Amino acid sequence: MTSPTGKFGLNVFEGSTAIRDFLNPDNSPPIPLVELPAEFNPCRAEGVRIFAKLMYLLPLLNIKSLPMLNMLLDAKASGKLDGVHTLVESSSGNAAFSLAVLATLFDIPRTMAILPWDIAPGKLELLRVAGVESTLKREDPLGPSGIADARAMGEQSGIFNAGQYGNEGNPAACEKWIAPQIWEQTKGKITVFAAGLGTTGTLVGASRYFRRNKRNVSIVGGICRPREAVPGVRSLARLREIEFDWKGAADAIIEVGTVESYKRSMQLCRAGIVAGPSSGFTLVALQRFLEEKKRDSTLDKLRNADGEVVAAFICSDTPFAYLDKYSTHLDAADF
Repeated sequence: MTSPTGKFGLNVFEGSTAIRDFLNPDNSPPIPLVELPAEFNPCRAEGVRIFAKLMYLLPLLNIKSLPMLNMLLDAKASGKLDGVHTLVESSSGNAAFSLAVLATLFDIPRTMAILPWDIAPGKLELLRVAGVESTLKREDPLGPSGIADARAMGEQSGIFNAGQYGNEGNPAACEKWIAPQIWEQTKGKITVFAAGLGTTGTLVGASRYFRRNKRNVSIVGGICRPREAVPGVRSLARLREIEFDWKGAADAIIEVGTVESYKRSMQLCRAGIVAGPSSGFTLVALQRFLEEKKRDSTLDKLRNADGEVVAAFICSDTPFAYLDKYSTHLDAADF
C-alpha cells in the first residue's frame, strides 16, 4: 500500500488528484475481514470459522467499483478511451453507479445503463443521483439481452462498453486487490471462499489467485434459484451469457432463494454487519455448503494445518438501495 503524502495526517487525501487517490484501492488499508458470531456459523463446534469481507466499505460502497476501475484503467492504457464521451453498460445497478462516478476521473461526461425492469426503486434513484441515463429492459428470451444491447451501443463512435461480463479486467480486479487481501489477512490459512455469481468476476479472480497460492482452497459459488431474484446475482439460465469459465473456477455451486437472502441480510444488519441482500445470499450459500460437508463427514478435508476450517464470503454492498424490497419479500413475523 502506498499512502498519499501531504501536510496533514494519515489517510488524508490532498491536492488536485485527491479524489482519484481516494478511489484508488492501492492507497487505502485493506478492507476489513470480520469473523461472524456462532449464530451465523452452523459448524462452529466443528472448528469452522466464518469471516465476512466487507466490500461495502469501499469508497463507492460496493464491490463493483473495483472491476469498473480496473477495466477503465486498462482501456485508458490501451487507448480505447481516446475520443470517448459516453460509457454504457448492462448492469443491475452498482456497476453503472460506479462507472458514472469513475467516468469523471477519465474526463468522460456521460454514462448510460441498461437495467432490469424490476430494479429496486432505491437503486434507480441512486443512479439518478449519480447522473446515469437509464433504460429499463424486460429480458426477452427471443430477443437481444441487455448485455447484447450495451455491446452494440459500444460499437458506435465515441461510446465505450466496458463489457463486465467478458472483460478480463473484471476477474483481474479480484485477483489483484481482493483475494490477496484475504490471503494476507488470514495469513494464508483460508480454506473456503464464497461469492455470489453475477458477472462471476469475483469468483473467477479469487479462484485463480487462491489456486496459484494454495491448491486446497474450496471455491463456492452461489446462484439464484430459478424464477427468483436477488440483486446482483444470476440463475443458472442467466449465467449462460457469461464469458468467463466460472464452472471451471468453482468447486461447488449452491442455489439460494430470494426470501432467505433478504432474511439473512436483515440478520447481518442487526448483528452489526450492514450488508445487502446479495451478501445474505452468499452467506446462505456458504452455510449450506458447510452443512453439506458436515453431513457427509468431509469437513476434515477443508481444514488447514491448524486444524481449522477458515471460510470467507463477500459482502458486496449495503441494504440501503433495497429497503423497500425487505417488506415486499419478508413476512411481518420475520421482523
